[in-house]
Amino acid sequence: MRLALKEIIGVGGISNYPVYSAEENLQRLSRTSILEDFVRENDNKWDHRKWIELSEKIEKRGLYPIDFAKVRVLLNGIKGRYPNI
Repeated sequence: MRLALKEIIGVGGISNYPVYSAEENLQRLSRTSILEDFVRENDNKWDHRKWIELSEKIEKRGLYPIDFAKVRVLLNGIKGRYPNI
């Protein structure tokens, strides 16, 4: 984690908002219930529209940048743990 530089012209210094790497955000996501809730709410299956909604939710929660290919791996792991949801 690092602090972001302010991007407004004429304003220098360090922002109070942390900036996380894609890997840090993946770890942060794995510590939430977002993915498990998604699998349960969608009965262990989803279409492209649902995937896009999940991606937007992840971004809105401040978990961006993130590697969505690795998010899929996490989801498949959750699906494997709960095959009968």
